[in-house]
Amino acid sequence: MPELNAHVEQRLRNDPIVWFTTVRPDGRPHVVPVWFFWDGETFLIFSQPNKQKLRNLRQNSNVMLALDGTNQGDDVVMVEGTAELLNDTSLSMNLPAFGQKYDALIKSMGTDAQNLAADFSQPIRITPTRFISWG
Repeated sequence: MPELNAHVEQRLRNDPIVWFTTVRPDGRPHVVPVWFFWDGETFLIFSQPNKQKLRNLRQNSNVMLALDGTNQGDDVVMVEGTAELLNDTSLSMNLPAFGQKYDALIKSMGTDAQNLAADFSQPIRITPTRFISWG
């Protein structure tokens, strides 16, 4: 994996939303905003069961993640990677690092991490194969 500069690493650790692109069986892209956790090597995303992105991943594990350009598109980070649907029931949004990153957002929604973890129960691990950034 290529070494990331400090600015890209900081965005991967702190930005709250990443655009998650999967490929539908007919070849069309499917793009959704998701919460994510970057551990320095892989991304962890949680999904509700039976969502389109999960059906897509069962057919094609190739994905792209994108952090938007925060200043008129001049600070874009994109990641090509391979996704894996995890069966590890010990992984949930209750992970301390994930909960810490999203604590304020969770509270602003009027819920708690346990309720979200029950709803977003399917973990997805993404292993990057290529980073693209400019800005």
